Amino acid sequence: FHSLLVVKTEDEKKPTLQTPASKSEPAIKESVKTAWKTVYVGNAHELLKGAMNAMYSESFEKPYTNFCAIIQGSGTGKSWLVDKLTDSVFMIPMVLRPTGDRSGFPQGDMADGQPLVGFFCTKTTKETLELHVQRRYLLFLLKIIAFVDNWINVWKRSGLGIERLAADWKEYLGPPLSPERLKMYTTAIDPSPLRGFEDILDERVEFDHLQNRVKIFIDSVSKKIEPAHTDIQPVIVFYFDEAHHLSKTMVSAEPNRTAYQCLCKAFTYMMNAPVFALFLSTYSRLSETVSSSRNFWSSRPMSSHSEGSNDNMNAPFVEPPFDAWKEPSLVIEGTHSAQEICSLKFMARFGHPLFWTVLENNPSIDDEEVVQYAMSKLELRLEDTSRDKSCKFPLQKLIPPLSVRIDLSFESNQDEAVFLEGLLVASSMRTVYSVPKHQQYLHGGYPSKPFLAEAAARAIFTWCHAKGLGRTGSTLLPAQQIEMIIAAYKTNIPSAILQWLELGLIDQGTREELVVRMLCTLAHDIAILKNPDHEHVNAVLSGVSGDVSFSQMIRVEDFLRALISEKYIGDILNARPSNLRGETLRDAFKDSYVHFTQFVKAGDKSTITDEAIYLLFLRAAAIEGYGNMASTDFVIPVWIPTNNSQYPNRWSLSAIFIQINDRVDKQFILINAQETFQFFTRPQTQNGQKLPYITIAMELGILAAKQKKAPQPEVTQASKVGRTRKGQQAQQKKDPVQVSMPATPMAKRQTRGTTKQVRVQMPVPTTAVRDTVQRIPPPTPADVKVISRKLPHITRSQTLQIHPRYEIVIKGCSSRVYNVIGDEDKSHYSNILAHKDMLAEHPRSEDRVEAVRRMKPYWVAPSLYHWAEMNKESRLGAKIVIANNNNNNDDNEYYENTNEEAKEDMVVVNQYSDREDTGAEDTDTEDVS
Repeated sequence: FHSLLVVKTEDEKKPTLQTPASKSEPAIKESVKTAWKTVYVGNAHELLKGAMNAMYSESFEKPYTNFCAIIQGSGTGKSWLVDKLTDSVFMIPMVLRPTGDRSGFPQGDMADGQPLVGFFCTKTTKETLELHVQRRYLLFLLKIIAFVDNWINVWKRSGLGIERLAADWKEYLGPPLSPERLKMYTTAIDPSPLRGFEDILDERVEFDHLQNRVKIFIDSVSKKIEPAHTDIQPVIVFYFDEAHHLSKTMVSAEPNRTAYQCLCKAFTYMMNAPVFALFLSTYSRLSETVSSSRNFWSSRPMSSHSEGSNDNMNAPFVEPPFDAWKEPSLVIEGTHSAQEICSLKFMARFGHPLFWTVLENNPSIDDEEVVQYAMSKLELRLEDTSRDKSCKFPLQKLIPPLSVRIDLSFESNQDEAVFLEGLLVASSMRTVYSVPKHQQYLHGGYPSKPFLAEAAARAIFTWCHAKGLGRTGSTLLPAQQIEMIIAAYKTNIPSAILQWLELGLIDQGTREELVVRMLCTLAHDIAILKNPDHEHVNAVLSGVSGDVSFSQMIRVEDFLRALISEKYIGDILNARPSNLRGETLRDAFKDSYVHFTQFVKAGDKSTITDEAIYLLFLRAAAIEGYGNMASTDFVIPVWIPTNNSQYPNRWSLSAIFIQINDRVDKQFILINAQETFQFFTRPQTQNGQKLPYITIAMELGILAAKQKKAPQPEVTQASKVGRTRKGQQAQQKKDPVQVSMPATPMAKRQTRGTTKQVRVQMPVPTTAVRDTVQRIPPPTPADVKVISRKLPHITRSQTLQIHPRYEIVIKGCSSRVYNVIGDEDKSHYSNILAHKDMLAEHPRSEDRVEAVRRMKPYWVAPSLYHWAEMNKESRLGAKIVIANNNNNNDDNEYYENTNEEAKEDMVVVNQYSDREDTGAEDTDTEDVS
């Protein structure tokens, strides 16, 4: 392999050994604490304030609507967001982080020398009643409001203006463990009665009576905060950080209720009072942290005429700061060099604010330590140890990093898949995009966060390094070690994906796209590991301190060499454009680079343009189609430096377009970047020519899995007239390499969404399925033979408007065509791609399956037609007879090829031939192609 474009900052030129956690953790924790002091950026707090006010204004006379959960993973800025809101909203903060939890900031609040969370999570006794727990929590909340009342009385005597009341209260309280906060919470947990509520624990006090007294008391305090209060927004807001701890402990026995459920019920006593509550959670279990209708309360402490329903509960708020950096613009076109783009500090500015705030506010901290910190956040930790045994997932250490790299989606109708996605949010920085109103599951993923993607790539490498080398690796040469690590990549990653699919964890509706993302990611990482000049790799393998960096730019040729098998890569690199005469792919892309560590979804056509590709290139992201954007399946940005510039911009960006055909017999559809997407925005040339681009059609095929297939009817044909398609295919299989020439001018060619008459080459459909490089169509007896055809007339001015297109078709999914698939690993891909019917997992023998088919879950011959008699021979019975008909050759071929599956693979290259008439002059009026 040739060298990669390895660019490093000054700090990255000094690789550091993966230090033990005991040495690096204190520095990281101090850095996180310092990062908390970063000036807040963005407007997410205004979004939260608006959402909270809207929920409050609709909460009157509706129980369970005066609180809301904020659900996001660790490091997404939830606490930072709410802390910013305290500048303008009178808030009472509570951090319920246990004493032993040192993983985050801020620290947990204390009360009377004990963690505050302990007050809420007192263990259940047989005598503990739900009502008693609710009233105990209510008394705690009322005592805090009484403490606020006393502070306001003192504050008003100082003569300060009302407009600074919320900010002054925040300053007075200070951070957790401050004397004032400790005093407030110690007073609140004191079981002594509060004046006016001496009977609060008396079960005989009815809900309506107590609720009315609570409202009067809170109104008296809130008027001191906002004398002209309206029903538009709450006056006092409680917020509970690390609230997921409340859902882990049952605190009542009659009936069983968690601390979270009882605390939420305590807020129903404050219904109609100017109070709101926010519960910040990393999400342990959605059905408990965001109490869904299927498991929330059946008994309600309300009057019989109340219209309350737990279905009224507000959906969680999931919009924390994202892409909020210290400057208004994260990037400015044309000002970022290739070296800067690949640096850790540049990547950290994208996504959630955790990493850039740590790096920016701690100049002395080593960038590599922050990467190790990010890797530690990609560990799957079970929040509920009671479920530890039932929730062991195969190869679970790979679930978080592979979810980041290849964009795994999880099934929403499988309890274990929903639970797993929740764990990824809680412990592995998965982002929650949305939670439906019913709150039974969430929609989440890993958006464009290149710093986290780099950490994920290193986590995968660390795992494969240990798996591939084991205890014997240190005795081998570096080259041998690399091959063993690569073998671990090729075998274990598809194996892990297959196991998760079989368990019903991963969404099975996008298997083909999943395979392509996996192939491209493997090719990317293996290209880095294969490079002998990559000093980080050699340093790690030889035992010298250092870490592998996967965010470096990779030459297009190296990427293709890693992706496509050695047998065919030479033909690919020597391919020429299919839409005009031009240089080989190798020469056209000799100084070009790909740069991607994860995939992002394209929602509309604007994403498939050189402007968007440039911006995504800066974020080390490739594109996959989403929703109605099926125009192309994948787009990998390609940087082609022009005029030796080391500063990419939109006019130096091209792409590799990948289209998936999930059936071998599916018609190939041309990807024309110019016509379909208007991809290129202005004439930009390289060495006097337009920027080239590559299209790859991956015909993965429907590969057979071990499943119980319905027996196929026997086909008997009375006579056969003319040569069948099968005979033609047999002839084609004799030709290892076939070269096609352009079709005649004005040929019709279909593009996605349009059918136009254009002067283009027509790829001739082939059904040959041989392990060859095939440049389509008619078979020739020689190994390689150029079939001359007349070229379409293209003038110089027309040529200058055409971007050279290099077309590749890869048929099959095995080591014959893909270099990233091991010789023994085809079965993993076959089973991933297999389309199984509903009886594939039927546990009984084949004769019993046939009996099930007779119940007609679907219709297939001959099982489902046993109940009828036909007066002539039919294709539906055990034996099919096709009548002799000399005019029915097409039907004969159709039936003969019914259910025929592709069993061999091939690579197809479409291109112009170099054999042209040599007398044409290079003028605008003559054919120069």
